[in-house]
Amino acid sequence: MCAKRLDPDAIDIDFLKQEFNRFRTELGGMKDRLSDNAASALDQFSAYLEGGALSSRLASLEKEFDYLAGKVKGTGKEAVGKLENQVSQRPIASIAIAFGVGILASQLLRRG
Repeated sequence: MCAKRLDPDAIDIDFLKQEFNRFRTELGGMKDRLSDNAASALDQFSAYLEGGALSSRLASLEKEFDYLAGKVKGTGKEAVGKLENQVSQRPIASIAIAFGVGILASQLLRRG
């Protein structure tokens, strides 16, 4: 590609100055709008944090977590109780099942 040479006599310096000033003004306006939007976003975020919405949500999540942890703990105790009951009712079958599971686990671990 051939680069076009500009004729210095054909360049309108006043037009370029005008365009440059318009460009500068538009950039200044954009800067002000961006600054205002950022300040507004920070204000909203600060209001959200200070408004207690976050702390109340965290408190409700903590309560839900405590409830679920208690439920899992209770379910685990219940499962252990059932297992103990089954083992005490059928001790020979329980030993045979445990032996079979042990052999299966050893075979799986030996392959890996």
